Amino acid sequence: MIDDEDDVDPARTAELIAAVQAATGSPCAVCAAALCGHDVVLSIVLGSKDRPRCLRCAAASQGEPPSDLAERALQWIVRRPCFQSAWLAASATEGHGDALRPACLWPEGARAPETAPAAPQGAPVPPAPDAVWDAGSLACGDLVLELRQRLRAMPPGAVLALRALDPGAPQDIPAWCGLTRHTLLFARHPDYWIRRRSD
Repeated sequence: MIDDEDDVDPARTAELIAAVQAATGSPCAVCAAALCGHDVVLSIVLGSKDRPRCLRCAAASQGEPPSDLAERALQWIVRRPCFQSAWLAASATEGHGDALRPACLWPEGARAPETAPAAPQGAPVPPAPDAVWDAGSLACGDLVLELRQRLRAMPPGAVLALRALDPGAPQDIPAWCGLTRHTLLFARHPDYWIRRRSD
């Protein structure tokens, strides 16, 4: 559950919930299965808002079991009040009450939750980057969506030096890197060095 209601941005949360509701029921961009609201939230978190995918197809693209991706994504979602609110709204709309692990993604007897993988903090001197991006105060979902696009445009193994002023970045960026399997080489807020994964 959300620990501090003061951290919720009502406008951002309402916008995210509306986007999730609008895309719920649309077809998966890969297999054409109808998406539940949780699939839509996961797609936004993974940076594929414009081509939303079901959990199974998203996990296949990450090269891991759906249950592992669902757990890692949930650990990121519960740390972001706007995303957690959208996730819980999807649970309520789909008849799952206030379930964090709804039956649409977690079958009966789902395993106990895991903690998100800890991101490495790197050496005292960051590596030379292949590209630099100053994200300014870009926050929440917008930051990870743009970060995904920038890393996607880089060759595997390339390093991006990111400057992110958002106060949530020290939690968001390591969790997102763990979720998407990019490597956080160095972190000293507001500066982050990320190595693009080798697909």
